[in-house]
Amino acid sequence: MTSTRQPAVAGRFYPGQPGALAAEVAALLDGAPTAPEPPVAVISPHAGYRFSGRLTARALATTREAAPKSIAVLSPSHRHAFDGIAAPSQDAFALPTGTQRIDIATRAAMVAAGLIHVEDAAHDQEHGVEVQLPVLHALHPDVPVLPLVIGRTGNDRVAALVDALPEGTLIVLSSDLSHFLTRDDARAKDARTAERLETGAAPDLHPEEACGARAIAGFFASRLAEGTRLTRLAMANSGEVTGDESRTVGYGAWAITAGQAACLDKDLRSRLLRAAREALASSLRRGTPPVIDTASFPAPLQTFGASFVTLEQKGQLRGCMGSLRAHRPLVEDVTVNIQKSAFEDPRFRRLKERELKRTAIKIAILSPARRVSFANLQDLLSQLVPGRDGLILRDADRAGTFLPMVWEKLPDPRAFVEALMVKAGLPGDHWSDTLTVDRFHAETFAEA
Repeated sequence: MTSTRQPAVAGRFYPGQPGALAAEVAALLDGAPTAPEPPVAVISPHAGYRFSGRLTARALATTREAAPKSIAVLSPSHRHAFDGIAAPSQDAFALPTGTQRIDIATRAAMVAAGLIHVEDAAHDQEHGVEVQLPVLHALHPDVPVLPLVIGRTGNDRVAALVDALPEGTLIVLSSDLSHFLTRDDARAKDARTAERLETGAAPDLHPEEACGARAIAGFFASRLAEGTRLTRLAMANSGEVTGDESRTVGYGAWAITAGQAACLDKDLRSRLLRAAREALASSLRRGTPPVIDTASFPAPLQTFGASFVTLEQKGQLRGCMGSLRAHRPLVEDVTVNIQKSAFEDPRFRRLKERELKRTAIKIAILSPARRVSFANLQDLLSQLVPGRDGLILRDADRAGTFLPMVWEKLPDPRAFVEALMVKAGLPGDHWSDTLTVDRFHAETFAEA
């Protein structure tokens, strides 16, 4: 016999009547864009739909074109104190708009592995999982869900669970941000949290920064998260709805994609290329770089990101400079790096205003770099994927970087690495025990 869990917060956090809920979910999803490539995970807020439903839909809509085999929702525990990670005992979850199957096979496997346990009390009054389900059910009605509530446990335990989930599992990290601060203080704190998430500090996230910090930090401590990119989708504050600026809650939505995946759609790419050209034109015309109003750009372009900007004339390199790690908003990083490419690349003279019309712009957005383990040069070469991998090579005080686009001219792995050695100021056949190589991926696009 099938056992069904009844909803705990229907009628409070979201409409309790089938027609009203279906209409609200459809309205929230209407216009929420799909990601260029499906994410492996999302960070999605879990307040009432009145407050954060737009962001919940924005996060989950990025999975619209995905075909997950299962969906794991990881939520903090708001009402029940316990140790470990808890799943409910039922086989399905009743929603006003239909029945959501629970992934009982994965639940059994995770229980057998000692990674989770069954504890219904952890779910009885919990909203962190439940508010995600009506939107997920609308997007993926036939995909089973594994609802998980996180109690007292370490990031390593959450990371082990994430890495043990079957391939093809979409992960939803349910979390709001700051709680009960003034609107201005909350926005400032949430901006700092967003920066920490996007610049690689997510494994050190604390509960005072996000109520779902354990799920987020644990995910980013996992092997699955290595090299992934975060894209900011939206941020908001409850004061924008209530008008009460004295005691607010912050919300944020992010998509987490594989490092080699595309994160920006055609419109966002065009917006970024246009911003780069306008910034360079302004610098050439006025002699000083323009001030970039980051807040005027869409949220994905406000994401802290690392970029390289390449200038070409008739297909020939005219300058290339960039950042290896995310340390400022992407749109700002691009507009700074295009000026470095035009004026500071030591291989070329400074770009002149008369050259601008015949200069083409290409942008590469980098994923976080990961250290490659290898025993010798042949071992390193065997691990490289031509056309996909960018490399950062270091030995002592020597360093060199090749973007993935360099494979277009050096398609052979050995020639690629030997040329990178030379670029770093080393012999092409250099080898030493202190040699290190970090691998990254890049989303690359250019002006037509």
